Amino acid sequence: MSNNFYERQGDHHFASSSHQTDQHSPHQNHNQIHDQHQNAQQNPYTKPLIPFQPRKRKRTSTLAWCMTLVCTIFWLAVILCGLAVLVVYLLYRPKTPQLKIAAATLNAGYIDTGNLLNADITLLANVINPNRKVDIYFSYLQMDMYFQGIMIGTQVIDAFYEPRGGANLKNLHIITSAVPLPLQVAQEWGNGTQDGGGGVTLHLQGRFRTRWLFGRWLRFTNWLKPGCEILMGPPPNGVILRTNC
Repeated sequence: MSNNFYERQGDHHFASSSHQTDQHSPHQNHNQIHDQHQNAQQNPYTKPLIPFQPRKRKRTSTLAWCMTLVCTIFWLAVILCGLAVLVVYLLYRPKTPQLKIAAATLNAGYIDTGNLLNADITLLANVINPNRKVDIYFSYLQMDMYFQGIMIGTQVIDAFYEPRGGANLKNLHIITSAVPLPLQVAQEWGNGTQDGGGGVTLHLQGRFRTRWLFGRWLRFTNWLKPGCEILMGPPPNGVILRTNC
């Protein structure tokens, strides 16, 4: 009987102690949080704890995918075009047509009333297609004659077709009538064309619109500007002294 009494007393005491401990635990927790806050304020190098939050992945927009696709297609097209041009070049080895002067004569050339140029020039121009696998169609040809950078005459040549390895001779007759020149340029012309003079240097500038025929299906249009420097003796029989084309 006594033993049971003491056991009930012990259980009652243990329950009372546990109840007291549970009553004081919220206060103790509050004190611990308060102490941690004070320690964080006293230590400036202590960073507050931030709860970890996983980052959300942003979905790629439809516009970005479209732009990427367009750029990819564009660069693929550029690469393919470059490869096609390289293949055509290696297969055909295209060369630029050449302009040569076969003959030329300064029939007349004098200065009138101080600085007005009058001249009569005939030329035989040779247009050459040096390609072995490419035919060329010359759809437009214009020949301009210059003296000291001043155009003194021009002539247009009819269109013609020139096969691979071919050459075509064209007659040019350029007449200059009362073209004004600067006094110094007019004096240089007069000195070069007088009896015993050293001649005059003329520049023949061509302007060709060409269509290159690579086989039956491939076509390519290009503008060319060949030129020649011609040193001609004094008139009336001023022949070619030197050419550089």
